[in-house]
Amino acid sequence: MPEGEEASYLDFIVVGFDEQERILVSPTSGIDLGELESLVGSAVFYEDYKSFLWRGRVVEVLGDVLVIVFGDEGQGGENIPPGLGQGSLVRIPAQTGVRG
Repeated sequence: MPEGEEASYLDFIVVGFDEQERILVSPTSGIDLGELESLVGSAVFYEDYKSFLWRGRVVEVLGDVLVIVFGDEGQGGENIPPGLGQGSLVRIPAQTGVRG
């Protein structure tokens, strides 16, 4: 993530995985359902323990959580970045920032 642009990202915490091993994330601050729905299709960034930046995308909203994937959507756990698990932080560019 570019330095100096910290305020332009929304932080989300990994809360689990669905039956297809897609990643479920919840916002760290209050975001209404309309804002969550507007994030579908947005880029998602995760920095692993080796400081490698992984890029995924938001594919769905389920209640008050977002469903995100890394790599090919249908591949399940094969495309989960190393170290990503419950409690991990992922970032999504804010609507005023860069999308896609």
